[in-house]
Amino acid sequence: MLDHGAGSDGGGDANAQVAGKLFPADPAARSDGRDQELTGVAASGSTVVAVGGEAHPGTYRGVFVVSTDGGRTFKAAEVKGLDGGAPGDAEVPRAVDGGQGGWIAIGTRPGGGVVWTSDDGQVWQRQPDAVGDAFGSGGRVTQIVRTDKGFLAIGEHSRKGDFSDAVPAVWLSGDGKSWEALTGKQVGLPLRGKVSLEAAAASSGVVLMGSAHTPSPGKPPFRRAWRSTDGGRTWTPAKIPAPKGTRGLRVGGGEAGLVAVREVKSGKSIYGQVYTSTDANKWQKGGRLQAPGYQWVHQLLPVDSGYAGIVQLSRDLLVVRSSDGRSWQNAGTLPGASNRALLGAAAGGQHTVLVGHDAANGDLNALLAVRDARGTEIPVDPLKIPGAFHNDQAVTAVGGTDTHVVAVGSTGGDAAIWTSADGSAWSRARFPGGMSRPALQRLSGVVHGGAGWLAVGDGGGPPRRPLVLTSADGSVWKPVDTDPMFDPKGSQALATIGAAAGPAGYVVVGEDGPSGAIWFSPDLKTWQRGGGLRRNDLAAATNANRWVRAAAGGTFGFVAVGGMHNPKSPGIGRPAVWASTDGKKWRMQELPLPAGLAQAWFTQVAAKGNVLVATGEGLGSSGTDGFGFVSSDGGRTWRETDLPAPGSAGSVRVTAVTATSQGFAMTGTTGSTGMSDVVTWTSADGTTWQAKAPGGDVLAGTGRQEITGLAPFKDRLLGVGRTVTPSGEQPVLWNRPAS
Repeated sequence: MLDHGAGSDGGGDANAQVAGKLFPADPAARSDGRDQELTGVAASGSTVVAVGGEAHPGTYRGVFVVSTDGGRTFKAAEVKGLDGGAPGDAEVPRAVDGGQGGWIAIGTRPGGGVVWTSDDGQVWQRQPDAVGDAFGSGGRVTQIVRTDKGFLAIGEHSRKGDFSDAVPAVWLSGDGKSWEALTGKQVGLPLRGKVSLEAAAASSGVVLMGSAHTPSPGKPPFRRAWRSTDGGRTWTPAKIPAPKGTRGLRVGGGEAGLVAVREVKSGKSIYGQVYTSTDANKWQKGGRLQAPGYQWVHQLLPVDSGYAGIVQLSRDLLVVRSSDGRSWQNAGTLPGASNRALLGAAAGGQHTVLVGHDAANGDLNALLAVRDARGTEIPVDPLKIPGAFHNDQAVTAVGGTDTHVVAVGSTGGDAAIWTSADGSAWSRARFPGGMSRPALQRLSGVVHGGAGWLAVGDGGGPPRRPLVLTSADGSVWKPVDTDPMFDPKGSQALATIGAAAGPAGYVVVGEDGPSGAIWFSPDLKTWQRGGGLRRNDLAAATNANRWVRAAAGGTFGFVAVGGMHNPKSPGIGRPAVWASTDGKKWRMQELPLPAGLAQAWFTQVAAKGNVLVATGEGLGSSGTDGFGFVSSDGGRTWRETDLPAPGSAGSVRVTAVTATSQGFAMTGTTGSTGMSDVVTWTSADGTTWQAKAPGGDVLAGTGRQEITGLAPFKDRLLGVGRTVTPSGEQPVLWNRPAS
């Protein structure tokens, strides 16, 4: 485990540079290479906030955008992590609401929920994990509503985590920072068959909620409405009129009162019958929602002085507005498309904002459509909002020979490889036939051996698929993951994550669903799946998953590292190593948990002669921390080694390790996930390490910096990685003397 008492002697980063121009993108790229969506939106007065996420191989980042002029223009909101830094990867808001008195957003983080709060919708503060823990790993929030008691969130909860067993869920909070969860029967609704909560609204101390019910097979589904006068803690039926021949139900409302719509079939046509109420107890008949091709109402929205609705027509979406629920006016349309999905809408002042995603041209982009009160489109391109979304240009790993060096990553959502003869000037490698595939790709590892170059990464999904490329010279590459050995089994994810080369050939390591996966090739032409010497060396047993992250080769054969679950302590990750003399048969060894960590697993390994260094990360009382093990006998026995870190370091991760002519070198990060700087280590024997903090704007500036790939090249040590700031993300190239 890391010794946080060690000091730092600086070191400078004069040879670290932002490298977006050094690693050219594909000029023929068809898209930005990332999938974006906006999943929630809220409006109050002239302030509009939309939230969502952006996916690229390996992670999913949250997005907040805000408008202070009713939706005419947007900017990226300022989002602060726990320590004031940038938000962490994989922390994604899903729903948002707010107004005078404060704003709140709720989403997901690995292993649980996450909550953000804001005074004005423009600056957001991530709340401690304990606040989000109320939503658990099985909670999914679909809507947040401000009530006279605070906030109400509705959604569903799954004990399994895959929502095949989902039950309705309600969360209550007086201030947005302390939440109480009510799930299943605790919600207080009858739960015969499948029940889901669809929408909620609040007005004058009353909360109105709509639910969808799917009873036992053979019985038709139906919808109901409920009212609460205690902020959503208890519910009684809201008896909205249902004349003969009506079907469906949608509820909404706000300051102007509560509103509901039922569909009515009249001859061959359908219209929406509106009802309004001040208390959800007594209802008055309002106007009709009628338009050619009327189908149903998606959503009923509050407006400062009335109501708005999003109506599904035969093809298009229609926006309607009313000041009293009796007279409704057309307020614009959104042309329909089979690849477009509406995920949320909000009406503020004179504008209506619709959000979701659009999969036109095979690239999933965020949908952000704005209409004024007269129905005129206000042009907004979410991809042009400064700092909101990032183009894909990533350099993740690097490998070298005596004469040239190869870096791998992705641009435009496709695999990308660059070569250099001097480590300074880079050119794109060629893929005869192209590397464009339906899913987003990213290479994460590259090695050189006797038969040439091997690169591996994420082939996208779902389900996740292998990405394996080979090259004789590093300049021209071809895929070999078309070999049947790399075919996934049904819908089970199959991932290729790391690679190694040795005297016997090459190995690729990864995951096959809950099991570890290893492939071997003596010549980069023929491939076979590696197997365990014992039944569960690679194959997962009950409550005992395996995952393989990295490998190293040498005269000893091959060693792979990763993690496993011991069936005696399910759910607790433990470090594991696999050893093989030929790359075909593997034996797993479980190592002890590092001191001070409750669970841990390996992510990196490097070899120099018979000495191997394996590093990883784990969870302790103070959060994430790094650790290291060393073996001096080719991976047969291991002992823990101390990795000193700067005394001011908070959370520490090891991001890359390599062997050098002088021993070993590593890079990592210190600080929070949202405000991390680069730290380096060197060692002559893999046991005693010296730490440095390079500093400088590129490796220790605002935002997140990390070096994820290392390789010795000539008399230098090259590193590649990224820097992420509020204005965007850029690749980084770093080099220093090898000694």
